[in-house]
Amino acid sequence: MRLPRGLKIILNIYALLLAVILIWPVLQMILTSITSDIVFPPRYLYLDSWKEVLWPTFLETIRYSFKLAFWSTILLVAICLPAAYAMERRRFAGRDLMSVIIFVPTIFPSITYASAIAVYVYMFFNNLRGSFPIIVVATAMSAIPLVMRSIQSSLSTTDPMYEEAALVMGAPPLLVFAKVTLPMIAPGLMTAAMIAFTAGSTAFTAPYILGATEQTATMYIYQDTSRLGFTPVLAIEVLVMEAVVLGVVQTLYFVFRKQFRGLFV
Repeated sequence: MRLPRGLKIILNIYALLLAVILIWPVLQMILTSITSDIVFPPRYLYLDSWKEVLWPTFLETIRYSFKLAFWSTILLVAICLPAAYAMERRRFAGRDLMSVIIFVPTIFPSITYASAIAVYVYMFFNNLRGSFPIIVVATAMSAIPLVMRSIQSSLSTTDPMYEEAALVMGAPPLLVFAKVTLPMIAPGLMTAAMIAFTAGSTAFTAPYILGATEQTATMYIYQDTSRLGFTPVLAIEVLVMEAVVLGVVQTLYFVFRKQFRGLFV
C-alpha cells in the first residue's frame, strides 16, 4: 500500500524522535563520563574520572552478576521450555487460565514477588537467607513471562507436522523433541535465553530484598548513587556494565547464529 508523501514524512519524523528518546539515556551517560560537571551541553572535557573507578571491586560485582545471570537463565529455560511446549502443543482443562496466570508477573512490580519469597524464606528457611540458590530462584521469577512468550511464539510459528511425522516413523518422543522440535524453535529459544541472561545480569530487586551475600553490579551502582549522587564516575560504571552485558549477549548470539545457520535469516 502506497502512503501519501506527507504521511511518510510524519512517520519518519516520529520514528526518528522515538529513536532519539530511546538512545538519549545512553548518550547522556557518555557525555557525563567525559565531563567534570553535570550540565548540557558539556562545558569541559575531563577524562580523569575513568581512573577513579574502583575497577577490581566493580569488576567483581559484574562477575557475580554474570554468575547469577547464567544460573537464572538455566533455571528459566528448564522451567519455561516444557511449560511453553505443553501450552502450545497440548489441549487440557485450565489451559486458558494458566495462560493468564503465567503473565500475571507483568502486571505487578517485581518487588511483590521478591518480598513474598523473602517472607517465606525468613519464616521457614531463615538459614538460607541470602544464599545463592534462593537469589537465583527469586531473580528468575520476574523474567518468566517474557521467556515463556518468546518460546511460545517460536512454537506457534513452527508446523507440528514434522514432529508428528517423526513419531509416526517410530522415533521416541524425547528424540523427536531433541532432533526436530529444538532445531525448529532455536531462534526463539536463543532469544529467550538472551532475555533471561540480560534480566539476570541486571537484577537488583531480588538480590537487594533477599539480602544477597555478594553485591550485584546494579547494587554496587545503587550504593554509589546513594553515597556520591549522579557523578561522572557513576556514569562510567553504568556504561561499563551496559557494554559488558551487551557484548556478552551479542557474542552468544553470533556463536549460536553460526551453529543454527539458516534459521536466523
